[in-house]
Amino acid sequence: MGQQEYDNFKRLIREWLDSHPDEYAAFVEEMNDKEFKGFVKVFKVATTLVPRYKEATRRRIGDDKISDFEELENVLLDSDLAQKIVNEFHHSKRRSIIPAMLAWLYYGRSYECMVEQGEELAKRKGITRLYKWLVSYMVRFIIKKSISSGMRTKEDWVAFRKQQKAIEENNLVEWSIEDEEDIEETETEDTDSLQQGQPKSAGRKADTRTLPELLIENRDVILERIGTRLKTHTTETDIARLYIALVEYRFMRPCPIKTFRNALQQQYTDLSIVHERGIQKAYRNLTTPFGDSKKLIKDIGEDHVAIEELKAYLSA
Repeated sequence: MGQQEYDNFKRLIREWLDSHPDEYAAFVEEMNDKEFKGFVKVFKVATTLVPRYKEATRRRIGDDKISDFEELENVLLDSDLAQKIVNEFHHSKRRSIIPAMLAWLYYGRSYECMVEQGEELAKRKGITRLYKWLVSYMVRFIIKKSISSGMRTKEDWVAFRKQQKAIEENNLVEWSIEDEEDIEETETEDTDSLQQGQPKSAGRKADTRTLPELLIENRDVILERIGTRLKTHTTETDIARLYIALVEYRFMRPCPIKTFRNALQQQYTDLSIVHERGIQKAYRNLTTPFGDSKKLIKDIGEDHVAIEELKAYLSA
């Protein structure tokens, strides 16, 4: 698929998403369901489109080298799964989950959710050995593909794992404090270096990308809408929500909050953007689990509504 064809395909997915909000919301709800309804449906799509994958897994389970997944990965790669899914999207039946699945993959919290569900499913009692290995490989495959496609970075997954570990061990306070100390240490080092007239620590290269460089597509339109938004929504939480909406809807590449804040200030010189420390705290609060659930604060209540409205505003 060429770049132009790829961009057009993404546009079609976004058009479907904007015109089928209820259908998409139902799919996302299933993907977060504790009974793994959505995950099972996605798995069935993969095994239906690539029947050789299931058979290859059966053979691999019988081998001594269970950890060698090279054959399984080659089955998926050789099957041209991506093209098959594209074809399914263009010729999907009324009850097909392909359109919602693609919208979720491109514009939702898809990779993280699939990994969370896969890990939970693999831990369940009563799950056969075959399905446990199928799930474990799919988790590995999802992470690798998210990195190779540029949708996520290794750093994103390291941060994700730290957060998941904090949830599992009930160490959210310690995790938050550690994260805060890292930020304070970095800012202290930078401040001390500047005061002493010394360069910053070697290896800590500043990320000075501009906002147009961070944006992926429709730069002129998005820049105008962000500027209009910032005239009336200027709090730390407003900007944290803006960052989440831009990244989740794939309008912008993930980047450090400080980079995003500085890019905003550089782009909109007539506005006074709040300090990154407050935005970082607001972002951490929005991405903190709600109570004992695995849903994050940004995914429920007024924060969820505000972020979804932002996505609609940016894509209108």
